[in-house]
Amino acid sequence: MSRMGVKVKLALLILPFALFLGLLLLRSIPAFNLQTVQITVEGGTEEVPYEAKQYFASLAGTSLFSINLAARIQELETITGIQQVKLVRKLPSSLLVTLRLSDAPAVIVEEGGSQVYLVEDLHLKALHSDDVAAWQRVLVTIEVPPSYARMMVRYGVDDSFLQVMELAKSLEGKTTLITTIKYDNNSSNSFGKMVLELSSLNAQIWVREPVGAAQVSAAVLLVQEDQKDALSFLSSQARRYDLYREGLVRR
Repeated sequence: MSRMGVKVKLALLILPFALFLGLLLLRSIPAFNLQTVQITVEGGTEEVPYEAKQYFASLAGTSLFSINLAARIQELETITGIQQVKLVRKLPSSLLVTLRLSDAPAVIVEEGGSQVYLVEDLHLKALHSDDVAAWQRVLVTIEVPPSYARMMVRYGVDDSFLQVMELAKSLEGKTTLITTIKYDNNSSNSFGKMVLELSSLNAQIWVREPVGAAQVSAAVLLVQEDQKDALSFLSSQARRYDLYREGLVRR
């Protein structure tokens, strides 16, 4: 073997060791310890999720050169509400973070408020309590029985609930009289029942079949007219109306 070949082999053996020593040296320099995290949030609530704040707080004082960016991205993308993460080291002591939040269709609340979820990729993911209000400001909220919520956590969103979410989302901005949206799949028909609470009118509209936003808006107007002379505010029980494709029925 030529002398040149031996030198190349020695260099190849020494290089990884030298890189390792260099990395250890960089990690030991206090000037490279993380002091600042600059976060940009895109989409969703445009707010940093609570668990992400805690995550980055736990990295304070860690050497930038000891942070495995790929592993950290993978961990952060498991947090509810986060769709995509980008991390960039900025020497000497900063981390640049871009969080892309989920394009979620709805917030799901269990009856009684014991647990709140975000719908992501047609599955329910538990939301941290500190993030609930922010997501409810930008998404429609639908209340469901706990057993139904747990079923969707395990198996994903079914076709009926997809229709419910689409209708609920289409109602945003159409009327301010709907104060609460509830859904129960335990019904004799395949659609179940979607209950729209109109607290100011002391009334409920039970949507019994898939309908469009225009039909719901028309139904709300009919309920307003019907309630004008009904003195329903004197009753302790809300008046119920059933909405079908063919029309509205007062019960």
